[in-house]
Amino acid sequence: MARSPCCDKMGLKKGPWTPEEDKILVAHVQKHGHGNWRALPKQAGLLRCGKSCRLRWVNYLRPDIKRGNFSREEEDAIIDLHEKLGNRWSAIAARLPGRTDNEIKNVWHTNLKKRLKKKLATPNSKGHSTAAASKCDSGTWRYT
Repeated sequence: MARSPCCDKMGLKKGPWTPEEDKILVAHVQKHGHGNWRALPKQAGLLRCGKSCRLRWVNYLRPDIKRGNFSREEEDAIIDLHEKLGNRWSAIAARLPGRTDNEIKNVWHTNLKKRLKKKLATPNSKGHSTAAASKCDSGTWRYT
């Protein structure tokens, strides 16, 4: 038995969110909460699907989201957690208050993974690399 589609898709708006839509969504969530994302767009008067509303709230509009660059401590924590948890971005985000799973995933793929590969390729004074990497059974890289 398949799940019914989240929305009709006919007449729904796609593309960038407007500031007016953001205000409507924030006001609705602050007043009523976000118990049912599938029903929220109709209740709030938005021509968006529930998934779009949920992602907009979780990744951009939540009041507790941290903005700006990651600190060195946060980056080190991501590296350490990725070693333990793999690509479970939501589990990693749960341990870094104010950061979203999407943001953490993007930082990993654009900066941290490259930095680790570079560090692994850098030889020490004796000509050997300073660390070793191997792929474990779960498919994630382990750095030692």
